[in-house]
Amino acid sequence: MRLDQLAAWAGDRLQITWRSYLLRPRPEPRSLESFTRYTRSWARPAEAEPSVEFNAWSGEHDPPSHSLPTSVAGKLAERYGPEPFHRFHLALMRAYFTDNRTVSDTDVIVDVAAATGIDADEFRGRLQAEHRQLADAVIDDHNTAVESGVGGVPAVVVNDEYPITGAQDLDLYRRIVDKLAS
Repeated sequence: MRLDQLAAWAGDRLQITWRSYLLRPRPEPRSLESFTRYTRSWARPAEAEPSVEFNAWSGEHDPPSHSLPTSVAGKLAERYGPEPFHRFHLALMRAYFTDNRTVSDTDVIVDVAAATGIDADEFRGRLQAEHRQLADAVIDDHNTAVESGVGGVPAVVVNDEYPITGAQDLDLYRRIVDKLAS
């Protein structure tokens, strides 16, 4: 949300390119109890970003097992254009952080895509047909992030060289844009 606000404020002075970073690169099932405890830590970012609703895991759905499926789906959504990607990205975050859906599940991913106006059958078919190529792009992004000094999320890398990790205040991003644009 802050980057959306920053983009609206900065206009032509800023280009945001989303890249993948895999917090859980391989499937690692977690118990509902431990995952619910982990999601209680979302309270702090929720306080810092009041425009977004974070909910501790409700237990209605299984916890996601890994981050590759959502990252692959994000790469595919990018191929539909900037606006469909943006809608998909926000809806996927909402599905995870607010609705507590198992976003590593293909059916959930396709449902989110459909809810944002992307044809569900086409998206599912392309996920399957283009999976290897999309997964390779995700892994390349992840490796580049690690080489750039990124060790977690959220992270912003300015001009492909300066990593800023952790959730930062909008004013910090504005100062950086002002400094680099002058």
